[in-house]
Amino acid sequence: MSENFNASEFSNSTKRRLPICFCLDTSGSMMGNPIKQLNMGLANFIASIKANDDTKAATDIAIVTFGSSVEIVMPFGKIKDEGLPEISASTTLTPIGEGILTSLELLNARKEGYKELGIKYYQPWLVVITDGAPQGPNSMANMELAIKACNELESEDKLVIFNIGVGSSVDYDILKRVSIKREEPISVSSGDFGKLFEFLGSSSSSIVSSGMSDDALYNMDTEPQGESVDVDDFFKFMEE
Repeated sequence: MSENFNASEFSNSTKRRLPICFCLDTSGSMMGNPIKQLNMGLANFIASIKANDDTKAATDIAIVTFGSSVEIVMPFGKIKDEGLPEISASTTLTPIGEGILTSLELLNARKEGYKELGIKYYQPWLVVITDGAPQGPNSMANMELAIKACNELESEDKLVIFNIGVGSSVDYDILKRVSIKREEPISVSSGDFGKLFEFLGSSSSSIVSSGMSDDALYNMDTEPQGESVDVDDFFKFMEE
């Protein structure tokens, strides 16, 4: 995928980059209000990134969805003025592992592109949001491959993972294994997507603007730094 890297995106910028790949469930159970809330949360997140000069100059975003198939809805690159493509849900399949593996390929290609241009970067973020369990041909085998790849990257401090479950039908045992640093997956309801993306936006801003440690994104007891919302405060925020 590295051949898709466009050096013209960066001009002469030497700004350190924060690549974030959203890996999103578009199975049938996300139809209706959940997918509507997800689209609104994503749009607000992008708007918050564009509203802050530091994060706008430093944050690179890609979106991968997994449902009947895995799709790269938005590759890394400049965010278009017309905003995000509308994400829809319409299938019963949930190929989570395949979605994660595709997301990791995108993040790796992005990192290689940075290296070729001599651009420094923060630990990439992988944000996985699902409301179910792996379903479909070879879904469990691919999930195991995805878990292994995530665990290796995370253990080498080459990836920050947000493993997020929506609702009560999530296989939290499997979702928990995606991260070896986070004690438990982040659990939300679809109605809390706005708060979730607010948390992600404030944390990305703090990483870029005030040098917040990547480990702070895992530490439940850490104090907020800069304008960030720490994970512990986030859970309290969700309960309000």
